[in-house]
Amino acid sequence: MTPTPPTLSQEQRVEASRLAVANRRRRAEVKRLVKSGELSLDELFALAGREECVAQMRAYDLISALPAIGEVKAERIMKSASIAQTRRIRGLGPKQRAELFRALVR
Repeated sequence: MTPTPPTLSQEQRVEASRLAVANRRRRAEVKRLVKSGELSLDELFALAGREECVAQMRAYDLISALPAIGEVKAERIMKSASIAQTRRIRGLGPKQRAELFRALVR
C-alpha cells in the first residue's frame, strides 16, 4: 500500500508554491554570487549550514556555477571526488568536501 500525499487546502498550496519560488530565487542568487567570485566555497558551505534552501542545492549546480568551470569539467571534478550527480550540498561527507576543495584549488 503506497502512502497518499496529504490533502492541502488552497492556502497551504499557495504558501508552498510561494516558498518554492523564494527558495529557487535564493539558490539562483547564491549561484550568481559564486560565479562572480563574491562568495567563496568556504563561505558557501558556511551559508549552507545556516540556510536550508542553500543546503538543498545540488553539488553539480554549485560546481558548474564556479568561474571557468563548465559542464564537462564539473562532471570530471564530481567523478574524481566520488560525488554522485544527484548529491546535495548537505549530503557531502568530509572526504568529498576535502576532495572537492583539492580539485578546485589547482
